[in-house]
Formats: sequence, C-alpha cells, structure tokens
Amino acid sequence: MHGFGRNAGVGSPSRRSLIIMVVAAKLSLIAGLMTLLWLGAGYLSAGASVFVFHGVVLTALLALVIWGRGRRQSLVGGRSDDEHGNAIGIVLHGAATYDLLARMLTLGREGRFRTSMLRLAGLRPGEIVLDVACGTGTLAIAAKRQVGPTGRVTGLDASAEMVARAKAKAQRVQLDVTFVHGAAQTLPFDDARFDVVTGTLMLHHLPKRARAAFAREARRVLRPEGRLLLIDFGKPARRSRLPTLHRHGHVDMQAIGALLTEAGFEIVASGDVGTKGLRYIRAMPAHTDDEGPSCGT
Repeated sequence: MHGFGRNAGVGSPSRRSLIIMVVAAKLSLIAGLMTLLWLGAGYLSAGASVFVFHGVVLTALLALVIWGRGRRQSLVGGRSDDEHGNAIGIVLHGAATYDLLARMLTLGREGRFRTSMLRLAGLRPGEIVLDVACGTGTLAIAAKRQVGPTGRVTGLDASAEMVARAKAKAQRVQLDVTFVHGAAQTLPFDDARFDVVTGTLMLHHLPKRARAAFAREARRVLRPEGRLLLIDFGKPARRSRLPTLHRHGHVDMQAIGALLTEAGFEIVASGDVGTKGLRYIRAMPAHTDDEGPSCGT
C-alpha cells in the first residue's frame, strides 16, 4: 500500500531539504485551515479530525526526515508493477515506521481499532480467512484470535518488508498465522479456498483497473457462502471549496459496490464504520438460479 520510489531515499542534503520545505509548507497550510475551522466552526465539511490526522502524520514524517531515520528506507513506495507490467498500486515499505505511525494515530490502540473493524466480518470459530494488504499483520493476528485454533488465517501484502514484520509479530505472540508476499490483483490461492476475505484501508492505494481485478480475484477465492469485507475512507458528503489535502485517500464506496456487483457479488450491507470517514461494504458471492439461494450473514 503506499509515496516515493523504493530506492528514492532522503540521503542527499538537497533532497532532504526539499522534503523538509514541502512538509513544512503543508503543515503551515493545515495550521491555517484549522484556524479557519476554529474561528468558524462547521464551515469546513471535512471536520477538525481530518486536519489533526494529517497534522500528526506530517509532523511524524518531518521528524523522521530531520532525525535521518529515512536515510536507508522510505516508508512510502512508488506505484509498482508486476512482472507483466500491470499496475499493483502504491506499495508501503518501512514496516517499523508504519507500526510507529499506526500506534501514534490510534493513540496506542491499533489492536483494539482493528478488532472493532473485524466485528463487521462476523468471524466464527473454525473459519478460513484471507486478509489482503495485511501490512504488518495486526488485523490478521486479531482475526486468528477470533477464529480460534480450528480456524486458519492468511495475510497477503505486496511489500516483503511488511510480510517479514508480520511473521515476526505472529511468532512473538505465538499464533499460527500464515503471511504471503503477493498482489491483490493476482491472489496466489486456489478457487473457493476462503470463508472470509477482508481488505481494510487498501482500496485507495489501488488504481481503478486494479480494484476491478482484485474484486474478481476475491470472488474466485471465496467459497459459495463466503463473505467479503472492505473498509476504506469514503468520499466526503460535500466537496470542500478548499484544496484537498489527501485526495487519493478517499474512495467512492458506491462505485466500489457497483464494481463488486459486476464481479459477481451481492451487497449484503454497507455504511459507516463508526470512526469518522471510514465506510464499509460487506458482500457475498451472488448465486445463479441453479446454485440455489444464498444464506444471510
């Protein structure tokens, strides 16, 4: 999931200075917008939490640049392609930094945050789960705790660094979770293998064509009565007249629903997750007349 080319670090003084200036300018813009919000509450449809979110992220990134933490490894990788030249999407690197930022943004409650999202999947003991774009494995580990010793969980991510850290985290808590390096558009699994497929905060890193490929792959690897849960930042109800701070971070979930329908899914439920800006879609494979009726979730 995830900004600059993998080898485009911040080692040179000129590049480091440029990054500092750009981030400082963006922080100044956020400060100005927050001032407007404070003086005219309700004027900005995005809400204060959006600016606080970006302020924390950018402050952390600026600190990492100043401290030289990003010299060898960049958190955000550029758009990547597979061996056939197909776009994979934005791939995040720097797994340790990713975990640090996740802890900061969730005030140390990332595990609880991921567990609350999993409630929408309705996991049951013994189920087989695939978490696509699993990052460092926090949600996959939480899923394993819910499906229990008779269930199985696999996490997949396009970043080898994320997969390695996820494996280490699972070993540390002594849970049997499988982590695989791969792309959402070409899932390396057999047909009808999983009861549940999840994809959280990953759609906004995929190009539109890649989203369609992922939907088809999710349909392929799900069992006939399986469930798909997608969670991401939905588009604001009203477009602000001010410049967008993080345009790629918003997903038109209605368009995602239409895409899933085209891929052979039936939308079961959708709505707000409960955390500002996050929306979910839960779907299951649609059944033809000769396959019989589908079961509810």
